[in-house]
Amino acid sequence: MNRPEVLSFLRSFAGLENAPDGTEIKPFLELVSSLRRDLPLSIPLLRSLAALALGKSSGTGLLERRLERRYRRLCKIYGELGRLDFRKAGAGMSPEDYVFSQIDFSRYKKIDEKEFDLLFQEGPDDFDEAFYKNNFGNGKDEIQTIIRESYRKEEGYYKIQRENPLILSVMRTLDTSPESADLFSAEELQGELDNLLDFTGGEKNSGGPPAGSRPFLSGTEHLYQQLVLSLNNKIITHEDGMTTTLFISQAGDLSGTFRPGNKAWTLVLIPAAKF
Repeated sequence: MNRPEVLSFLRSFAGLENAPDGTEIKPFLELVSSLRRDLPLSIPLLRSLAALALGKSSGTGLLERRLERRYRRLCKIYGELGRLDFRKAGAGMSPEDYVFSQIDFSRYKKIDEKEFDLLFQEGPDDFDEAFYKNNFGNGKDEIQTIIRESYRKEEGYYKIQRENPLILSVMRTLDTSPESADLFSAEELQGELDNLLDFTGGEKNSGGPPAGSRPFLSGTEHLYQQLVLSLNNKIITHEDGMTTTLFISQAGDLSGTFRPGNKAWTLVLIPAAKF
């Protein structure tokens, strides 16, 4: 499919908002899925959405990795909760102090390269700026700089170079926080749609508005809604073989039921108010 055909195909979705059951999104997803990986086109979110919605997931896409990180954090929380025995708390020790005393910070001194890349190189993008400001008083960029300057890669591991309370708090929080930003946002989608339009060359050649400001289809919000709904009843298989089910809850949220320790734990991934 050449560029003019791609642009024409995308413009055919101008009435997408009139398909509340999401069935009309399938041709768009099939188009995205058909685009070759070697094209000069950065659309990792759209590619991952298409793979998940069409049942073609390889487990390595953008959304799959985001869901893998959420699952791993829940596994660590579940594991730590299972090891707590409040009968062993010292006299006069508060529950909060006892929980803190049981945290194993030594695991952040040497971290496997694969886990470090997933949770601490990519993982910071799972949280919004408010999360960083509220927890550390710094923005995401500053926290990422602190992580980079505190660790050095050596023989398949990342080893801590500057151990202090701040870096240990950062690593602990990113490693176990159940909080997270939306699984994907309308703004993130708009950025990739702009990339797709740039690739077609249609708007540039016709004198359209610059990338980032032009309208797409009949409003990105309608496409965003349909893409979120396309994940209803999809199943993700994690690296350890456990599965997570995505679904639209009674409240209308996109939610996921994870199974850390084979126990159901449901998280809201995108609130209904967002789509």
